[in-house]
Amino acid sequence: MSENGHAKNILMKTLILGFDSFDPAVFEEMAGQNQLPNLEKITQQGGYSTLEVCSPPQTEVSWTSIATGMDPGGHGIFDFVHRDPTNYTPYVSILPMRKGAAGEQFVPPYTSKTFFEEAADMGYPATALWWPAMFPARPSLPVNTLPGLGTPDIRGQLGVGTLLTTEDEVLKKTTVVRWSADGRKRYFTSLPGPLTQGRGGPRTIHLPISLEVIDATSARLTVDQRQFDLRLGEWSDIVELRFKAGLLLTIHAITRFILTSLDGMIRVYALPLQIHPLHSPWQYASSTSFSKKLWKEVGPYLTLGWPQDTTGLEEGCISDDQFLDLCQSIFNRRIQILYCLMNEFREGVLAAIFDDLDRVQHMFFHNRMDVVHGWYRRLDHFVGDVSAQVNAWTGKYRYLVMSDHGFSTFEKKVHLNRWLLEKGFLSTKNGSQDLDGVDWDKTRAYAVGLNSIYLNIVGREGQGIVSADEVEPLLGEIKRNLLKWQDDGQGRVIHKIRLKHETYSGPYTRFGPDLLVGYAPGHRASAETGLGKIPSVSLEPNTDHWGADHCMDADIVPGVIFANRDLRDFGGISFRDVPFLAIGKHLDQSNLKPPSQSTGEGQKDLEERLKGLGYL
Repeated sequence: MSENGHAKNILMKTLILGFDSFDPAVFEEMAGQNQLPNLEKITQQGGYSTLEVCSPPQTEVSWTSIATGMDPGGHGIFDFVHRDPTNYTPYVSILPMRKGAAGEQFVPPYTSKTFFEEAADMGYPATALWWPAMFPARPSLPVNTLPGLGTPDIRGQLGVGTLLTTEDEVLKKTTVVRWSADGRKRYFTSLPGPLTQGRGGPRTIHLPISLEVIDATSARLTVDQRQFDLRLGEWSDIVELRFKAGLLLTIHAITRFILTSLDGMIRVYALPLQIHPLHSPWQYASSTSFSKKLWKEVGPYLTLGWPQDTTGLEEGCISDDQFLDLCQSIFNRRIQILYCLMNEFREGVLAAIFDDLDRVQHMFFHNRMDVVHGWYRRLDHFVGDVSAQVNAWTGKYRYLVMSDHGFSTFEKKVHLNRWLLEKGFLSTKNGSQDLDGVDWDKTRAYAVGLNSIYLNIVGREGQGIVSADEVEPLLGEIKRNLLKWQDDGQGRVIHKIRLKHETYSGPYTRFGPDLLVGYAPGHRASAETGLGKIPSVSLEPNTDHWGADHCMDADIVPGVIFANRDLRDFGGISFRDVPFLAIGKHLDQSNLKPPSQSTGEGQKDLEERLKGLGYL
């Protein structure tokens, strides 16, 4: 018998590698050219299939559906952004907060059972590395975690970096700080850090920081009374910082610096200030000793849920090559952490998500497939190294490699609320361009999130006008009109519209969007749509560095699954099947708790917290 009283009938040993955004079309093209030999070998043995992904195919939605075997109606995460129906306020689905006696606290984004928890209930150890929507950790669950997407920076936001520059620069998201010079190639300023409560309200704590130019390619940075030599274009190691928040309170953070210019102007860029796993103000990982062990035995690692700084690249703070160097270093450290745990792995479930490919494809899939193909080859080589270790195991085991969805180009931004306004489904006051200016007395539908449309229903929305008898005809009317939408003769904007009650099942279904918008290839909701805004046009060319995506229709971006078993006779494989493939059983979700929806976030708070998320 196991410690918790459950009998172990047979040994369970499951290793899962999650490759975020690994696309079947790219794989099959490259495999056909013998470029991915290790994954091709699994395919030749019958262990490959495309994977049906949930709708919408968003990272946090999809990996949660894979972990639980349930669609969003069963776990409650429907989009990056949800809304409070009573007041239409948007809030971050993967980083919810609740007000309690101790003030605002982070709470888990969902409570549904995962196959990690089920394995632990069966008496086996379970470990989830960098899995989205697992922050904050739940110490009550016997699962070791390092959380992934959704883990905040030290300010409780999804993370933007800081540019320290001698020039007058204004950036949309990144914090800009000016250097002051003393005329002797020395520069001074202060690095803004975490927020703390002062007598007059929240205040930002700063650390003095200085830079001394050594020569044309190097400089010496002094911060927190320590010195670091920086070489032009090269990332520093992880730097530990301490911010004094009071006489007895120190807030610890980690970051990395990069010197990007010494010629004519001085530019240093700092990654978002991240949680220090040895000194976290929140429940970062589970258990605390687990995260500390890896830090001490393997080495320092970044903790932000989106550590690959796409925002810094988008805003010109770092170059393409510097971004790719950052991705490579994150990938290398995660491999080292996985190998450390594999050395001790005897039974249970060990799963790790590697999400660098997703970030690389967002920035290069549309114009530099050579970079993308390089990462597919890199992942294939990694699979070969892991497979060599796995093949030495004795007895039965499960070995899975999978993705949460595929990828597509993103040439046009879709401003969905503008379309709803143009078609008479939404009305505003005085030409307002956000939810605060919507005339709810004349509005029948509105969009919040990347793939979500809600009806303004009586008794559900705070100022609802759509009666129960009007719901079904209105859904049909919006659906028909969306499917007819053409992009200047270049094809349809929308591939498929899914109705909530036809797509979802489970206790959370009623909280989901009434219509799920599945965009056609080349199209995706704009960041403004995600935040509930109403720009002046319905379609806009995408000229951003972020030129490809996956938040389209689920049929367009299926995932992949590889296994050390024959999958050819399995039939179509869905996200719902993954718990069975991972631990040999489906999950009992009968003890779900009712969801809590309200967060009290305002629009300004929402945008501040979401700055680091490239989708928005």
